[in-house]
Amino acid sequence: MESTGLLCETRTYTEVAYTHDHTYSQLILPLQGSLSIKTDKHELKLDEKHLFFLPPKCAHSFYSNNANKFLVLDIPKKINSTIVGDLLKYELYQVLDERWKAVRYLLQEEAKRSNKRGLDALVNYACSFLIKEIRPLSIQYIHDHFEKNISIQKLASMENFHVSYYIEWFNKKTGMTPNVYIQKLRLEKAKEYLIDTELSLLMIAQLVGYEQQSSLTRLFKNHEGLSPSTYRKMYRKMDKNCRI
Repeated sequence: MESTGLLCETRTYTEVAYTHDHTYSQLILPLQGSLSIKTDKHELKLDEKHLFFLPPKCAHSFYSNNANKFLVLDIPKKINSTIVGDLLKYELYQVLDERWKAVRYLLQEEAKRSNKRGLDALVNYACSFLIKEIRPLSIQYIHDHFEKNISIQKLASMENFHVSYYIEWFNKKTGMTPNVYIQKLRLEKAKEYLIDTELSLLMIAQLVGYEQQSSLTRLFKNHEGLSPSTYRKMYRKMDKNCRI
């Protein structure tokens, strides 16, 4: 099964057991009742006190023997892969605490309004909670401080590794070097500022860790093949056309 866009909706399940997988991730937040789920790694009853995250291509069976209602998010891989990407190999079963109840409420409200941008932001926010459960300390540090100068020595010491081994370990974890990873984070954050704010290019450059606007321009041209200002104009033009 494939999904081309983020989908957030309320679903109910029957007592008939189904087994399938899909190319998108799925976050299941209970509203009422319970849902039995079985994967290669888990066999659980998802009730009103827990949530479950399914990575893509994870075969799972599911059914319910009672009245039920769940808020389900189908999350395509293209949704900010720098954030969601770290989740793509993990099944996560967590307590639905007050923080998650607040997120669930906001997701329902944005879904009612069909606010795509609001939903995208909330999904990234929600996934950041999940990622902190699985992300190594040094990689989480990068996400929290990507706008600062971060030494490889500092990162390696957080994992108690020698620098040379840390770079090898990091590459196996992420598929890239620490410096490239930081650049991608800065690029994604700069995109958010370009789309959602009227900040100047110099201000955006400084917010994501560059002293000069030219550094931001070089980053965009290397990764996107265009300048930040062109990216902003193109996105807003597409966004305007979608609203017509």
